[in-house]
Amino acid sequence: MRPKGDYVHSSAGKATGPVGFLRVYDQAFGEIAQGGTRRGANMAVLRVDHPDIFEFIACKASEYAITNFNISVGITDAFVRAVKDDTDFDLVNPRDGKVWRTVRARDIFDEIVKYAHRNGEPGVLFLDAANRSNPVPHLYELEATNPCGEQWLGPYENCCLGSINLGRHVTAEGGIDWEQLRRTTEEATRFLDNVVTANAYVPAVPQLREAALNARRIGLGIMGLGDLFYRVGVRYGSTEGQALAGAIMEFVRYHAMRTSVDLAHDRGPFLAIAGSIYDPHNFRWEAPRPLVAGEHDYGRPALDWKGLTADLKRHGIRNAAQTTVAPTGTIATVAGIEGYGCEPVFALAYVRHVNDNGKDLQLQYTSPLFERALLAAGLDETTRDEIIAEVNKVGSCQHVEALPPAIRDTFVVSSDITPAEHVRMQAAIQAFVDNSISKTCNFPVGASRDDVAKAYMLAWDLGCKGLTVYVTGSRETVTLETQATKEAKEKGEKAAEPVKQLTIWRETKKPRARVLQGETTRINTPLGATYVTVNHNGDGQPFEVFIQTSKAGSDTAAVSEAIGRLVSYVLRLASPVSPRDRLKEIVSQLSGIGGGRPLGFGPMRVLSLPDGVAQVLADFLDRSAEETDAAHRNGHNGHDSHANGAPLAQAHAAQALLPAPIVGDLCPDCGTPALVNEEGCRKCNSCGYSEC
Repeated sequence: MRPKGDYVHSSAGKATGPVGFLRVYDQAFGEIAQGGTRRGANMAVLRVDHPDIFEFIACKASEYAITNFNISVGITDAFVRAVKDDTDFDLVNPRDGKVWRTVRARDIFDEIVKYAHRNGEPGVLFLDAANRSNPVPHLYELEATNPCGEQWLGPYENCCLGSINLGRHVTAEGGIDWEQLRRTTEEATRFLDNVVTANAYVPAVPQLREAALNARRIGLGIMGLGDLFYRVGVRYGSTEGQALAGAIMEFVRYHAMRTSVDLAHDRGPFLAIAGSIYDPHNFRWEAPRPLVAGEHDYGRPALDWKGLTADLKRHGIRNAAQTTVAPTGTIATVAGIEGYGCEPVFALAYVRHVNDNGKDLQLQYTSPLFERALLAAGLDETTRDEIIAEVNKVGSCQHVEALPPAIRDTFVVSSDITPAEHVRMQAAIQAFVDNSISKTCNFPVGASRDDVAKAYMLAWDLGCKGLTVYVTGSRETVTLETQATKEAKEKGEKAAEPVKQLTIWRETKKPRARVLQGETTRINTPLGATYVTVNHNGDGQPFEVFIQTSKAGSDTAAVSEAIGRLVSYVLRLASPVSPRDRLKEIVSQLSGIGGGRPLGFGPMRVLSLPDGVAQVLADFLDRSAEETDAAHRNGHNGHDSHANGAPLAQAHAAQALLPAPIVGDLCPDCGTPALVNEEGCRKCNSCGYSEC
């Protein structure tokens, strides 16, 4: 999108920029969500080289702002290298490719880190890493993902995702059931491809069906990885855990691709295979390789990547992309899984917040797998109860001395895993995922911004396609939290009530005092002499505006009154944005609006009634700001430090000495203010229109 302030030739106006656009859409989706049972999910992505990048990074400084969107910054390799080398970086207008300004790359990076450390947003997406594995570069360049970040999509493409429950692929002896996992992968791949065919695409948007059939992009992933680790006795985040996670995902990727090749043989490859990385005449796909080697193979059968590559060249492939790891929050809960997606288990005991028709239900949960492990360890009931009581406080078992070391080592939770281990686990899995992964890099309470910065750089170095970070306790509104976090939050709320974010469109107007001070300015406009009154609340903040033009009862007077009412309404709404800043935006919107009969020259030129009103309001802002500054400089002693006045005020004063143009009411035919009473009838002196 164009940067804020960019000139729009078609309308002779200025662009509002991505953040202004985002706020409008956020409000719209907020209203739409009220009529449905599930809120819409949206993702906003802005390239790091966009001129408005600083404003975008900070647009969700409050977790209550822009609540219907996740936001991410699209990071390029050039930017990361500039950060590492501490060099300058160009911000470029995407409309024409011109450099708007040059900044220090680390200044942008520091802002991303600051706000992500503050409440987890924005996330980052590594654009070049994603496009290096883009299977259809001839169709589009990848620019954004779905709201949770796991699925890179081209224009009009959709998510067709499925997740394998790894918790159901463990043997009674604590091993991995590879044969069952193979069968599940094959069936799931066929199922998802059938969905692409059977989906009822919206007929009014034919591009949806076309995009889906061109690439037949699917995303088969996993959930319950944390559960599987608990049952096979591997610590999540360890080197062995990284290797096992990669081995599982490699197995799923191999058999998903093998099935997709078989489907291509039976049904034909995806339509846009010519020009893709799978094009048999220009084959560029390479078999993935693991990042970490493990000490054990856990009985996994060998994978014939060379044979698969040969068949791929011979038959093509049915689906341009095959694997994705989604967050699976809802479906994992329904399936009774403790570890969502590829995440570790959040906590062995926690409070789940459930929205029940506007009421916050708080459900206490304790891990059944942990309770089962205590029972299998032969601990008596009293000891088990004591251990569980300790775990319920913080969600982790690492501090419980009575716990057998083997259980303590295996049953780690999200907060027990270092940020580097989180990133390395993601990278190990990403090596075998051709779409992307939804995963959060968790940080403990007290983590520094430098810790977050290091995680971003490590993710880029290891080939991740994006990263989301979260510092424990940095958000008020969460779905899951430990009892300790919940109690600390409640204690803080009792000590000091949090400031509530006010929503501009839903709060009532601020009450009006009985007496307000103000000033009235006369300005000649194409519609006649106009009187603009600005009342303020005593500290330089505008409160209301009255506009009077022509005689009462005329259309001209009605238009003037309407503009004044709307300006006053915006100024009086309860909002965290100051009235002065709102008035500045109003001036920006009204300034330069042209009409059919501009009036005057130079600084006294008035293009229309709205333009004249904007000039008076801008004059008020300039003078009131000077008065405030002068009062502070002179210690509020009443001395006038700006006796000569502002230049615009002088121009208005000079204009007031000129005779006002002779105008009538607005002509309903040509719109010119030339409708006057003549011979008992109203006639237009401009176009000849007559009411008689």
